[in-house]
Amino acid sequence: MTVPIPLEGGGQPTLFERIGAQPLQALLWDFYARVCQDPELGPVFRDRLGPFPQAGWPLHLARVEGFWRSVTRGPGAYRGQPGQAHLNLGIQPHHFDRWLALWEETLPGYMGEAEALSLLSTARRMRPTLERFAVHGQAPDGPRRLETKNPETKNPETRRPEKGGQ
Repeated sequence: MTVPIPLEGGGQPTLFERIGAQPLQALLWDFYARVCQDPELGPVFRDRLGPFPQAGWPLHLARVEGFWRSVTRGPGAYRGQPGQAHLNLGIQPHHFDRWLALWEETLPGYMGEAEALSLLSTARRMRPTLERFAVHGQAPDGPRRLETKNPETKNPETRRPEKGGQ
């Protein structure tokens, strides 16, 4: 039976508080060490960041940690754009399959089952967006705004479509 994990409020600890800062950091270093040893993923990451754990890895892992702190409602000020960071990597959907498989294998060593499932579910939900950037080099389609002219000012203004298509 899966128990819902409250992210905040109600006096419940956040997901970040349940995982802890040190386990999260250790998880990420171990995970990306595995990624770099992987025959499919290693070349992609080494080409972009250099040899692990030197070169661009400390900065990359600091950014990734900031991202996961934010996602788990932990302290931090992540302001990155994950989609843009994955733009045109020259990878295919099977790379995402492998990344998720390694993520799933690594998580249980650093946290409880419920917390690991939550992080895995989050990664799975992010996949379509990141894949569109990385594989297809484009942002996903989303809600669009209509550009209209205000007849009184003759200046363009942005407004959302009204309900019912009117």
